[in-house]
Amino acid sequence: MNSLTTELQQRISILQNKLRAAHLEAYVITDQEDIWYFTNISYKPEQRPFILIMYPDKKPLFVVPKLEVDHFTVPYFDYDLDNYFDVTSKPADNWYEVLIKHLKKLSHVGIEGNSQLLMTHFTSEINWVVTFIVQNQRMIKSEYELDKLQYVADICSRVVKQTLRIAKTGTKIADTYRLAMQVGAEEMTKHFSLENRTINAVWPAEYSFMPHSIPDLNATIGAGPNIDIALFVLQGYASECERTFFTVEPTKEQQTRFTQMMTARSIFLNNLKPGNKASDIEKVVDAYFAEQGLSDNILHRPGHGIGLNNHEWPTLSLGNDSILQKNMVVSVEPAIYFQNQGGYRHSDTAVITKDGYRLMTQAPTTLSELILK
Repeated sequence: MNSLTTELQQRISILQNKLRAAHLEAYVITDQEDIWYFTNISYKPEQRPFILIMYPDKKPLFVVPKLEVDHFTVPYFDYDLDNYFDVTSKPADNWYEVLIKHLKKLSHVGIEGNSQLLMTHFTSEINWVVTFIVQNQRMIKSEYELDKLQYVADICSRVVKQTLRIAKTGTKIADTYRLAMQVGAEEMTKHFSLENRTINAVWPAEYSFMPHSIPDLNATIGAGPNIDIALFVLQGYASECERTFFTVEPTKEQQTRFTQMMTARSIFLNNLKPGNKASDIEKVVDAYFAEQGLSDNILHRPGHGIGLNNHEWPTLSLGNDSILQKNMVVSVEPAIYFQNQGGYRHSDTAVITKDGYRLMTQAPTTLSELILK
């Protein structure tokens, strides 16, 4: 695996090649994750813009708040550094004035689309070209990134399996949450990061039909359908793994719903390969659910990109006709939900390979394995 220094140099080199191809003289990046991607520097903005300027033919330039200059002095790659005083300052010492000073003589300056509003509002004299070069670069993972992602996926899988071993009727939700807290504490001692996030808990049926609800930690696991949800970000990389399970024999209707979810999952995976459109995934999954009379029971897209965060590009949904490529990493989570009855959703982290996919997370999938008596 590449060293961190080599990996960052390669990422910067790829971006510089793209800037030359687009005839851009500079490129402005302000998103916290995008800056981390090229620098491995963690920080909290606290209102103050952090600006990374990439050039096609010279070393990068940081524009950061004055109080962060020492924090941004790192030895593992070469760059220039300038600073401004604070979020608002006296004339000539505002962030946008410092930025204009470096860019005003350039004719074609690119800016990542997620940076557009704040930057361009204060710098209208710059000839901005808004695009998504970094977003597109981040979608294709290097071997370095895949190794990091697999590390997190293995931990995520382990916590889900541990949760399923302790889950039974009456288990407290707080007990399932503590498993992730323990892993988080272990990771903090080995690899401290401001970005570490360890979430694992069971959503009982009274919550599982609302996928973004927050279960009461005093609640207990019931018959089901329950969904265990593990969302991890460790060492700067993310993974997710989720499983639907029961603690008593499911009813015939529940067995049917579980089978429908699993069939949609198989359809998804059969279409997860290079050359297909990202939108094709939702198209075929939704077509199956419509055939089953379940269109009203869909609440979200069947998958999304995973990398530095649990939700990033590509979105595997209608409206995104980007072509799937090798080394994209995505979630696999076609799901159906039934008001006041529960939800049915497995989720795995998967990497697209040259001719298909490989699941990076591993946990039981079949109904017989997920009836936890």
